[in-house]
Amino acid sequence: QDDYLKEVEQTYETEWLKPMPSNFEQEWMRIKTEHNARFYNRGKNVVMECLQFGGNHEFWDDFPDEYEILAYFKKCYAFAIKTIGYKQTDTNVICSIIVTEPNRRNLFVYYLPLTNSWQRKVCGNEFSTLGNRLQLRNEDNEPIYRKVTSNVRPLLCHSEFWKQRGALLSYSDLQEKFYNEISYRYGAERGESKSRLKYTSNEQIKRFNRKEGDEYDVVPEIK
Repeated sequence: QDDYLKEVEQTYETEWLKPMPSNFEQEWMRIKTEHNARFYNRGKNVVMECLQFGGNHEFWDDFPDEYEILAYFKKCYAFAIKTIGYKQTDTNVICSIIVTEPNRRNLFVYYLPLTNSWQRKVCGNEFSTLGNRLQLRNEDNEPIYRKVTSNVRPLLCHSEFWKQRGALLSYSDLQEKFYNEISYRYGAERGESKSRLKYTSNEQIKRFNRKEGDEYDVVPEIK
């Protein structure tokens, strides 16, 4: 990512909303240390994420000047902090940069997925053949979890971070909130939802006339 940002700065016009004083690795370690975050480096655990806001040149053509475009991106950044910021602050944000290319502009917000609430498996006294303690299940044979909350040692974990924001509906809800709070005021239009029904919020189902069993193959992405 450091090499990528250097190349971007050399190639395109850029403006920082939150500058990065060092590099990604050092900032990642600084944020993790300052928050005393617990991190389990195993499997596919994501250590850093990025929210992207932007549009093509047709969208920006409706803005009267550069000041209005900057104001729009500042609103996007404020939305990002409210949505992914640790306790709605930017203390878990590594950096935020606006990149202006010939045909598009984008705001990139790089951050650590920190959460002070998450789920932990409830295990019994039985063990698997590999020697691992087995998770308890309820009367419906569903795995049992308990909720953990810690403001002293938050968890750095992609999956638990998004579970606290709606799980399967988290990305869909994020898109819907951004549209309702910001982008529609600037003339943006949301296209027909291409997400599977289980990833679609009730508001989207109604607005897009979705029906049970009406599924698509593309999982939604943050835009």
